[in-house]
Amino acid sequence: MRVFRSTLTRALRHRWPRLKRALPVLVLIVVAGLLIHFGRAVDWPQVWISMRRIPAGAIALASGLVVAGYLAYGAMDLLAKRYTRHTLPWPKTLGVAMMSYALNLNLGVLVGGLGARLRLYARLGCRKSVATRVALFSAASNWIGYGWLAGALFLMGAVPVPQGWGIGPNVLRLPGAALLALAAAYVVFCARARRRTWTWMGQHAALPGAGMAVAQSAVAVLSWAIMGAIVYVLLQGKASYPAVLGVLLCTSFAAVVIRVPGGLGTTEAIFVAALAPRIPAHEVLGAALVYRALYAFAPLCLALLAFSLAELRLRRGRRAAPAAAARPDPPGKPAEAPFRASD
Repeated sequence: MRVFRSTLTRALRHRWPRLKRALPVLVLIVVAGLLIHFGRAVDWPQVWISMRRIPAGAIALASGLVVAGYLAYGAMDLLAKRYTRHTLPWPKTLGVAMMSYALNLNLGVLVGGLGARLRLYARLGCRKSVATRVALFSAASNWIGYGWLAGALFLMGAVPVPQGWGIGPNVLRLPGAALLALAAAYVVFCARARRRTWTWMGQHAALPGAGMAVAQSAVAVLSWAIMGAIVYVLLQGKASYPAVLGVLLCTSFAAVVIRVPGGLGTTEAIFVAALAPRIPAHEVLGAALVYRALYAFAPLCLALLAFSLAELRLRRGRRAAPAAAARPDPPGKPAEAPFRASD
């Protein structure tokens, strides 16, 4: 048995670099084919008309859900604050999380999810190691929640498969079972593992407890569920909520594989391919474009403005600090200790 495992491990290690390079190319080819096919077939004036016909009430409800979705994602950083025990106030932690999330959706992980978060935490006084642990904890939480939701929906066969592909919903049941098993294994491992700490690549990591693992799962599931609810509201209930959420989860995975920030073009192509046989393609595409405008583009504008203001404020604070330190304190006034947000 050990010989078999070692042989299999060596084979996977040898072939993984090739698979890693080939998988994004294959997904990109499929998505490009979908974009070309539906781009030629879609009546773009009708798409614009469909977008304008979405009721104002639906737009307002979707906008409220966008705020809720960003707050839910930010809650993962609040859990990370408790996990890392850094002392940055929770409103600033929430603000950094929501700002970096908007940048992540539009500009990619390195710029938004990691780069902006590390810079902002460092500016606010946290050590780089603490900010890195926060980013990794939040990312892990997000994909653990993905595993629970996608696993359940795939296993149920709730995700519609594009017609003409020659495959049925049952093809997703095995990956669904695997995702559920991985998510459950994480919670069980956090609850029962005897070794609780590791050092990897110079980073100290401590395994969360069972309660924290459950909280991670719950908050991340809520975040993904709200994203699906936004598209469902914009489609005005013309497709079932499990189907819409399942398609959205597929688009998120495809965007990660082909490394397109925010899944630009990928999300729209997969939604049209999966739902267009039941709903007119121009209505599906119109709802997907409005979703992108509400959930990605509008928050990006706010995040860029907030990021610029934060940079200006922090720079002014740093310039004022040496001048304040050079001024002598009044007689009898004790010196103030500098603020530090690191753990």
